[in-house]
Amino acid sequence: MSPLLELRDLGVTYSTGGDEVEAVRDVNLALEPGETLGIAGESGSGKSTVALSVLRLLPKSAKVSGEILLDGEDVTTMRWGRLRAVRWSSASVVFQGAMHALNPVRRVGEQIAEPIRLHTDLPEAKVRARVTELLDQVDLPPAKARSYPHELSGGQKQRVMIAMAVACEPRLILADEPTTALDVIVQAQVLALLGELVAERGIGLVLITHDLSVLAATCRRIAVMYRGEVVEEGPGDEVMARPRHEHTRALAAAFPTVGDPASRFAPATTNPLPPEPDRAAPDAEAPGLLAARDLKVTFRDRHGEVVHAVAGVDLDVRRDEIVALVGQSGSGKTTLARALLGLQRPTAGSVFYDGRLVPTSSAGLKEYRRQAQLVLQDPTSALNPRHTVYEAVAEGPRIHGITGDERSLVLEALTAAELRPAETYLSRLPHELSGGQRQRVVIAGALALRPSVLVADEPVTSLDASVRGEILALLLRLRRELALAALVITHDLGLAWNIADRVAVMYRGELVEVGPVEQVLLEPRHEYTKSLLAALPTGMARAFERGV
Repeated sequence: MSPLLELRDLGVTYSTGGDEVEAVRDVNLALEPGETLGIAGESGSGKSTVALSVLRLLPKSAKVSGEILLDGEDVTTMRWGRLRAVRWSSASVVFQGAMHALNPVRRVGEQIAEPIRLHTDLPEAKVRARVTELLDQVDLPPAKARSYPHELSGGQKQRVMIAMAVACEPRLILADEPTTALDVIVQAQVLALLGELVAERGIGLVLITHDLSVLAATCRRIAVMYRGEVVEEGPGDEVMARPRHEHTRALAAAFPTVGDPASRFAPATTNPLPPEPDRAAPDAEAPGLLAARDLKVTFRDRHGEVVHAVAGVDLDVRRDEIVALVGQSGSGKTTLARALLGLQRPTAGSVFYDGRLVPTSSAGLKEYRRQAQLVLQDPTSALNPRHTVYEAVAEGPRIHGITGDERSLVLEALTAAELRPAETYLSRLPHELSGGQRQRVVIAGALALRPSVLVADEPVTSLDASVRGEILALLLRLRRELALAALVITHDLGLAWNIADRVAVMYRGELVEVGPVEQVLLEPRHEYTKSLLAALPTGMARAFERGV
């Protein structure tokens, strides 16, 4: 019996401005029905190009060589009518950004129904029944069919994408980064759902991500791509536990295991930090440099119901410490951070900086924000695409009227953010920088004001595995060298284990557990903390193993 999918000497070359860029070369992979194949690699490794080539979804500038056999039929030689019939019905794609892949002005039920109407002859009544059935299969209530994408959470949008992908009962699903930016519990739910589909229907699944730990926990086989080539392939557990290629080892090290002492205060980086010097733990009784007391923030939803986004929180971020604020999407983490920075007016309670109540006047808040700076999640959105690096970093000091040599201040901030030599970055625009360099520019913009506290909202979510380690190492260096305090908001418990002194777990607007990282993550007391730890790839009940 021939494989469900077979790639033979696959090569993809892009023509850009007269130049040809070889994105993929000599890829040979096969997938049997009912099997899971993980493809790992960083941005630019060619993994998404491989996936999109299977259904000829690449741009016109791409030239494909080799063979792509789907059920023994070469996709590269299919006529358009045959290719159109194969898409959705024989093979489908779960795209990375569900919010961008879904039409924002159409209800999700209509979007799920679209491939059914295009590829089947079902009468309308049965189409609607099929949509209801699909929503049930992905654990969404039928009423969600009338929702628009913006009314759904990230996990719900991803479930809609999966419902669309299986609507015409294809034999192959290509899932391109289906859990990127999802919290650990939703990630586990989405992966378990895909695993159930593989086990129950015998479909083939290609799962693409830069997170090797996710693939090791869910895929029978893993192929690792680097610079357009497959550099390592083998059983999932073996590739994760005993990686042979240098790039595979770097991917494996980028996502540390909670409880592994070797990764405590030691992010994976090309410039390793020296051992953490012995230092006295922050006084647990001392007031925080930044503190919240009985802080509450409430909203009203579109139905007039009161939503308690932050429900009476007490939190301290002390000098010379990093606190990780962890929890699912919607737990209230970002709202709490906005309230701490004066960007969201609390409904009740107080915020203190250095023992004094944070002012509410415009002038008072402006002075306070020199000391407490925000580092946003998405550096691309945080930077003005038309401003050079110099302008981006100098903007804060200009707004706050900081005197002195502006150029020296900018160079100092860029150097502190490890953009060296700083002079070479001054005239660059954001699109000329890598993701990690853009995030360093954002951090440099905060450092230019010489703050005492950084509030970093998911600072590495959108970054590659290796870049993630570099940014986390930078945050540790800033704490050590500048005595910066930091509140790092994340859904990633591995990040908390990697760099935090203390961790605060947030659930439905409340802090349900706060304490030293070793205590909270190794001996959790609250059931919600235990559920977060159980949802990690290393602790998941491996749903994929049921019949896979």
